[in-house]
Amino acid sequence: MTGGLRTRRLLRVHLVSGLGATATVAAVVAVLAGLAVFAPLAVGSMLDASTRYLVSSLSGPVRDLSTSIATIPVPGAGAAPTGSLPEEYHDTWGTWDSGLRDILTQAPTSVRAVHGDADYYVRLGEPARYASATNVDFDPRFASRITVTEGRLPQATVTEQEWNVALDARMDENFRPVDGAEPLPASEIVLSAASADEVDWKIGETRISGDESGWVLPVPLTLVGTFEAVDASDPHWAREVGVLEPSIAFDPDGVPYVRTAAFAAPETFGDFALLNAGAITEAWYPLEPEKVTAAAAPQLLADLRGFLATPHRAPGFGGAGVPMSFQAGVVPTLEATIAQNRALVSALAMLVAGPIGVALAVLVLACRLMHEHRRSSLDLLAARGAAPGQLRGVLGLEGLIAGLVPAAAGAALGLALAVATLPGPAPASALLLVPAILALVPAAVGVATATLSRGRERADAPARRSRRRPVVEAGVVALAVLATALLVLRGTDATATVDPLAVAAPLLLALVACVLTLRLYPVALRSVLARERSRDGFLGVLGAARALRDPATGVAPVLALIVGVSFAVASAVVLSMVQTGAVHAARATAGADIQLSASRFDAEAVATAEAVDGVAAVARVDLLRSAQLKVEERLSRVSLYLVDRERLDEVQGDFPRIVPADVSLGDGSGVPRLLFSEEVADRIDAAELPVHIVKADAAFAGAVREAVPFTSSSSSWVLADVAYAEQISDDAPIPVRLLVRVAPGADPAAVAAELQETFGAGVRVATSADALDAVYADPAFAGLRGALVAGVLVCAVLSAVAVVVTLVLGTRPRRRILALLQTLGAPPRAARGLVAWELAPAGIAALIVGGILGMLMPVLLASVVDLRPFTRGIDPPSYAVDPLVLLSTLGGFAVVTLLVTGAALAITRRARVAAVLRTVEET
Repeated sequence: MTGGLRTRRLLRVHLVSGLGATATVAAVVAVLAGLAVFAPLAVGSMLDASTRYLVSSLSGPVRDLSTSIATIPVPGAGAAPTGSLPEEYHDTWGTWDSGLRDILTQAPTSVRAVHGDADYYVRLGEPARYASATNVDFDPRFASRITVTEGRLPQATVTEQEWNVALDARMDENFRPVDGAEPLPASEIVLSAASADEVDWKIGETRISGDESGWVLPVPLTLVGTFEAVDASDPHWAREVGVLEPSIAFDPDGVPYVRTAAFAAPETFGDFALLNAGAITEAWYPLEPEKVTAAAAPQLLADLRGFLATPHRAPGFGGAGVPMSFQAGVVPTLEATIAQNRALVSALAMLVAGPIGVALAVLVLACRLMHEHRRSSLDLLAARGAAPGQLRGVLGLEGLIAGLVPAAAGAALGLALAVATLPGPAPASALLLVPAILALVPAAVGVATATLSRGRERADAPARRSRRRPVVEAGVVALAVLATALLVLRGTDATATVDPLAVAAPLLLALVACVLTLRLYPVALRSVLARERSRDGFLGVLGAARALRDPATGVAPVLALIVGVSFAVASAVVLSMVQTGAVHAARATAGADIQLSASRFDAEAVATAEAVDGVAAVARVDLLRSAQLKVEERLSRVSLYLVDRERLDEVQGDFPRIVPADVSLGDGSGVPRLLFSEEVADRIDAAELPVHIVKADAAFAGAVREAVPFTSSSSSWVLADVAYAEQISDDAPIPVRLLVRVAPGADPAAVAAELQETFGAGVRVATSADALDAVYADPAFAGLRGALVAGVLVCAVLSAVAVVVTLVLGTRPRRRILALLQTLGAPPRAARGLVAWELAPAGIAALIVGGILGMLMPVLLASVVDLRPFTRGIDPPSYAVDPLVLLSTLGGFAVVTLLVTGAALAITRRARVAAVLRTVEET
């Protein structure tokens, strides 16, 4: 009875004493649990933000689900029109509106979830190729989008019956105009204030729109009002072009012509149906980028493809459905963003695999520290009669205390932080799996090591002889080779989730590096020991001998240092590769310091640009659209660009050349020599077969894969010297781009702003910095950079914790040696020397091996992960090391590690000799 009470009392004393080690374990568990919850949510939020960024970067006409049919909607009341359709138009537009609503209702769930109700308008007018004209638009919702600045909204001037009578009097039975017929009743319209000013159309004035706009009969149009948009940035106006601003274009001779679009009373659209063969109905379902998520993107892409491939029918005249074919320009963007998300997940998985392993190793090491701090009390408990099961129960209970509560608290904190700072859906319960496992690790380690409580040797010392060690090491090496080979041959899984192989291979390679370090550094240490023996002093000999015979560093600290250094180096190299690749792609896309693009520049554009302060030289790029390219009997249409080669090279300077230096475009004599985009050259075998362009035979000059300033418009292009323009085609090429070289010392941004002011809003002015900013603005790029920086800091902390725990675990034998040395008269600095010899041999070896591994890891990463989405380049980024980035990451890693380790060194100097001697006597 008394023995039982003593045992229980000892158990209580055991649990309440030495709480420092338990607190260390609890802190490690809490931090890791918080990271395990927060990190996946942060990555998911980053993927969502990147997906939405890429989708929203598209204009509405490109990203929306749209269709265009060459007819007008069938008038009539519908069963279920959308709520946005004004009630006064339910009887005329209801059938069409309900039909479009039904099509979306029958679409797959993922498509419905991200698209809004249908929007549409009808446009009448088929202008001649190079003539001024006014189109007439019908839109039942137009009144809600405009503000009348003068006059009023249009109204129907005659009833449907009166209109039909007027038509019958002016058309024969074949619906052809009757000679000498009077004009139709005038119809009311409104124009934007800008359009009315451009064509000088006054309110109350009636003008006749005739065959120049495709009307069968002359149609009188009376302007009754002008308007401005309620919101000019509304995506609707990007589709209904020509309404807010007049469209000004030029014929081949440079003569301008103006096209405008007016609104008529929406209920009268059926009256005009038979008068214009150029009726076009545009309809679309607006895509809402904020509803697109990275997780749903693959399913959305698959469902969109299915929807686009499925024939659809809208209500038509006589009960027959109108066939509709939809398009969605968001499909290629979804493909690109899914590929980018997969690349980001794979890259992060490969890079953080090592730190994950180190985190677990540090946790186990901290648990070992807790066990070491309990060794004396466990020995006493065993001596007092505690059974092995009781000892395991004690350590298991303490492990649960150090694991369960901190894991729950850390997970809750990580979850709260994610909810407070990250947008997105509610976290999934699966995120709690890792914290649950972490909560049980201290208890499992305590139970597993309880039987070692009577031992006096360090359990983690690598020098302990073990028959299993060579077998385990050989197994690690074999698994690493197998995993790496499989990863290189297979690549990462084409999913947006973590690929286990992408995680396993880098972690196994880090373990192999650890094995090599622990095997090889003693070889170098023996030569150091031999050299120290020939020198004066004992500290070097003692430190080297002790490092060989009883090394303080085990697998965990060496692994932590190797992975920490390798992660810092690999992060620096990956960031250097991505940033260098992005800069190169941006410069190739820009083509020069500044690029100006427009639908057409006038003949004085070059002189105008050269007159701007800071402009050193200007090269013009001309275009022949849809040039006919013939190879044997195969015909295709390409964009033919024409440049002055000499001028172009002067302007481009050190920018990536549009025309490679080893390619000759000719001097204007002989046949034209064509430079092909690689896509066109491969498609038509241009390098092997005779080529004919428009009306001239041509020769193959070369093909390029590199991005050029006009690849954003089309990848189907060829380029020739402008000296051959007349030989190639009778049509004059259109100047569409100006490439500008900035004078030395001038600010490209300031010059670009001056050029924008000079040429006006109709010209787009961009610099290479603008293209680079677009890449950097992508949340995926910023997320990759942030994740790597955060990973370096986490690795630094883990490495420092591993070193600290290793020093604390080595306190007992170090105290015994210091006690003996100080009784023999050794100076106090001997303590610092011993600590340095404990860490330096394996630490230096780990730094070297970790650096080598870090330099090689990006090679493996680039071989299995496509990094092009992060650079927007055509080719993968090449291996690059930016010294500034490398020094920054390594410096940050070193500073954090040294700060934490320095605190540990201060702790180790607090032991007094008397306490040490008592420890020696007790043991």
